[in-house]
Amino acid sequence: MKKIPLCLAVLLMAIMQLAAQNKTGKVSTVFTVKGQVVDSLTKETIPYATLRVVSAAMPSKPIKLQATDDNGIFSLTLNAPGKYILSTQSIGKIGVDRHFTLASGHTTLDLGKVFMNDDVKNIKEVTVTAQKPLVKVEIDKLTYNMSDDPEAQTSNTLDMLRKVPMVTVDGEDNVQLKGSSNFKIYVNGKPSTLLSSSNASTVLKSMPASSIKNIEVITDPGSKYDAEGVGGIINIITAKNALEGYTGNVSFGVGTLGGTRQNAYLSLKAGKFGLTANYGGQYERGPWNQSLFTRTTNAAVLTQNGRSKGKGPFNYGSLEASYEIDTLNLLSLSGNLFNGQMKSYSELVAENIAKASTGNYSYNRNSFTKNEFGDTNVNFDYQHSTHKKDEMLTFSYRYSGTPNNSRGNTDLTNVKNYYLSGNYPQKTINDASTNEHTAQIDYTTPTGKNQTFEAGVKYIFRESKSTTEQTAYVDSLGTWKDISALNSDFRHKQHIYSAYTDYKIGVGKYSVKAGVRAEGTSLKATFQKAPEQNFSTHYFDVVPNATIAYQVNMTSQFRLGYNMRIQRPGIWYLNPYINDVDPQNVSQGNAHLDSEKSNSVDLSYSMFGQKFSINASVDYSFINNSIESYSEIAKFPTTDPRSKYNGAMWSTYGNIGKQHSAGGNLYIKFSPAQWFNFTVNSSVDYTNMKSSSMNLQTDGFSSRNFAMMMFTLPQDFRITGFGGFMSPRIQLQGKMSSFSFHGMNVSKDFMKKKLSVNLSFQSPFQKNMKFKYTTHGTGYDQVSTNYRTRRELSLSVSYRFGTLNSQIKKVRHGISNDDQKAGGNGNAGGGTETGGGMN
Repeated sequence: MKKIPLCLAVLLMAIMQLAAQNKTGKVSTVFTVKGQVVDSLTKETIPYATLRVVSAAMPSKPIKLQATDDNGIFSLTLNAPGKYILSTQSIGKIGVDRHFTLASGHTTLDLGKVFMNDDVKNIKEVTVTAQKPLVKVEIDKLTYNMSDDPEAQTSNTLDMLRKVPMVTVDGEDNVQLKGSSNFKIYVNGKPSTLLSSSNASTVLKSMPASSIKNIEVITDPGSKYDAEGVGGIINIITAKNALEGYTGNVSFGVGTLGGTRQNAYLSLKAGKFGLTANYGGQYERGPWNQSLFTRTTNAAVLTQNGRSKGKGPFNYGSLEASYEIDTLNLLSLSGNLFNGQMKSYSELVAENIAKASTGNYSYNRNSFTKNEFGDTNVNFDYQHSTHKKDEMLTFSYRYSGTPNNSRGNTDLTNVKNYYLSGNYPQKTINDASTNEHTAQIDYTTPTGKNQTFEAGVKYIFRESKSTTEQTAYVDSLGTWKDISALNSDFRHKQHIYSAYTDYKIGVGKYSVKAGVRAEGTSLKATFQKAPEQNFSTHYFDVVPNATIAYQVNMTSQFRLGYNMRIQRPGIWYLNPYINDVDPQNVSQGNAHLDSEKSNSVDLSYSMFGQKFSINASVDYSFINNSIESYSEIAKFPTTDPRSKYNGAMWSTYGNIGKQHSAGGNLYIKFSPAQWFNFTVNSSVDYTNMKSSSMNLQTDGFSSRNFAMMMFTLPQDFRITGFGGFMSPRIQLQGKMSSFSFHGMNVSKDFMKKKLSVNLSFQSPFQKNMKFKYTTHGTGYDQVSTNYRTRRELSLSVSYRFGTLNSQIKKVRHGISNDDQKAGGNGNAGGGTETGGGMN
C-alpha cells in the first residue's frame, strides 16, 4: 500500500509513452504478457510489486513500467517480438528477473506465478526507509496523507481532522486552524458555501474518511485565492483519482446514542471517460441535555433552567465525470449536494426576581424548531494544455445554492406577570438562501528552470436573501396576527471582480513565491418593507503576499510567509432576521457590516523522517476592524419596533474590534517501532482584543492540545487511544470554560484488508461534558452552563472492492471562492438562544 502513488505515477508515464507510439503508426502487433507475483514461502500474493521490462539486447533502457494489482496479478502489453527480461521488485523482497521470448503468431504469454523470497539481511532496514511519511511540506502548504492512515477506513472526516497538524476539533465539534475560526474548508480545491457555515461539522461528519486521499493545510494562500480574509485553507482532496477498471467502498456505523451513518463510494474509468460517485447518510438522535442560565443586572436576577434535544437526518452526495478529448484537452463536470434537517426541542422554567418591589415574573417556555439547510453546487472545467510541459489554460464555471430555512413554534405556560406574554403563542417562518455564479480563467506556464508564472481573472455574482413571517395568536380576536419586523424582507447582492498574478522561482535550496491580487466589490442591500434602509457601497483592494522557503535537506525546511487578506461577512452575519425564540435572549444579524482586513506573518520549521517528524511555527496577525459578536441590554427608543425587547439581552455583530494575536503551533510524530507511534498536535496563542466604541478590552492566553497513541498488533489489529484539552478562548466580552475529552478505538482488518471493523468508545470515563460561558457587559453579568452527553460506544464496518489499472486525468485548476467570513450561525452573541445555551 505504501508504494501505490509512486507506482501509479510510473504507470501513467508508461501509458502516455505507449499512446505516443501508437500515434506514429509503427505498431502492428500487440503482445500480452500476464502472470501473478507470489511469496515463495507463504504462497500469499504480493500486491503492488513494481515490474520493469527491458529488451535483452538493451537492458539499460526500460520498455515498460507497471505495478501489480492488489492480488499480485499483472497484464502488460508489448509491441514487438523478441527477447525480454521482466524485473520484479517489492519492499522487503529479493528482486527477481524472468527471461522470456515473444514470437510472431503467439500474442499471449502466461508466465504463471513469479515467486519472490524475503530479503532476510535487509528486510528491517528496507521496511523502515520505505515507510511513506504521513505529512509532506511544500512552500505554501502542508499535506496529510489520509489514504496511508489505517484509521481512515472506519472514521469520519471530522474525527480525522484532529490528527492534522495545526488543526484542532474541540468537544463541541468546532474546527479551528491555528487556533482561529477564520479559515475556509475546500473540497478538491473548490469551496462549499455550506462548509463556511455553522453546519460545517455536520457535513464533515457525514463524509467518510475512507473517501479522502489527502488533507492540505494551506497556511500561505497565494494570489490565485480570493483575497478575503483567509488566515488559512483546509483543502480536502477526495480519493477520486480512479484507475482503469473500478473501485468502491461501502460502510455502515451505529452508536449507543441512537445515531446511524452509512456511505457508498464508487470510482471507475473506461478509456477516456472517468466517473466518481459518493453518497453518505447520517441520522443524529441526541438525548435530553440540561442547561442552566443566570443573568444578573442592577435591577434583577433572571434564571432559566431547562433541557433540550435534537434529531434529524443528513445526506451528502457527490458526482464527478471527466473526459479526455485528447492528450491536450480535458473536460470535467462535477456536482455536490448536501441536505439536512434538524428538529430541536427545548423546555425551560424562567424566573425573574427584581430587586425592587415590582418586576417579578415567571413562565414556562416550550419551543420547537425545524431547520432545513443544504448546499448544491455544480462545477464545469475545461483545461487546455500545450506541448510545453506544465503550460495550461483553464476555463471554469461554478454555481452554488445554499438554502437555510427554519420553522418554529413557541408557547408560554404558567405565566405570572410577564410583560411579553401577549406575543405568545408565536410562529416564525424564515426562508434564507444564497445563490452564487462564478466564472474564472487561469493560465500557468513555466518561464525557466524551477520557475512558474500564474495569472487569472475572476467574476462572482452573489445574492443573499432572507424573508421572515412572524405571527402571534391574539386571544381577544381568536386569530393569528402578523408581527413581522420592517426588515423582514431583505436582499443583498454582490459583484466581485478580480485579477491576480503569482510567480514562483527556485534557486538552489531557496524557493520564493510572491504575488499580488487586485479586487473590487460592489454591493447593494435592499429592504422590501423599509426602502429607506436601503444602502450600497463600493471598494477596491490590492492584496500582496510573499513566501520564502529554505530546504535544509530532503526532509527539513524553513519557511517565512506574509499574507494580507480581507474578509466579507456572509449571510449568517448579515441576516436581519430577529431570533426571539427565547424572548429574554434575542439576536439579529447586521446588514451594514463592512469587510475586515487582516495582516499576518508566520515562520515555520518542518522535518519529517521515518521515526521522528516535527512541524513548528510561530505567527503574528492583526486586524483593525474585526467583525465581533457583542451583547447588551436592549434600550431601543420607543419609536423603534424593537423596543418591545427592551430589558432583554440583545446580541448582534459589528466592525467594532481591534485584534492582535501571536502564537505558536507544534506537531510531533514519534514512531520508535513499526508497531507503535505517538502524535502530539498543539497550539498556544496570546490575543489582545479591544473595542473603543464599547469601551471593552480583554487579553490572555489560550491553547488547544491533542495527543494520540496507536499500536499496530499482529493479525491486523490496531488499538488507538487519544485525548485532548482546550483552554478558554479569548472573546471580547467573556470566555468559555476549559474542557477535555478522550476516547479509544479498536479495529481489525479482514480479507486482505478489504473488510475493516472498528469499535469506538468516546469518553468512557466521562458521561457528560460541561461547557460554561461567562459574559460581562455594561450593567450585567451572565453565566450559561450547558451539558452534552458524550459517552458513546459505536461500531462501524467498511468493505472495499474492485480492481484498478490506469489513472484518470483531472483538471489541475478550478474555482475556489473563499470570500465569506466563517464561524457565523445566524445567531449572534454565541449563536444560542440562551446566549450560548439551549437550542
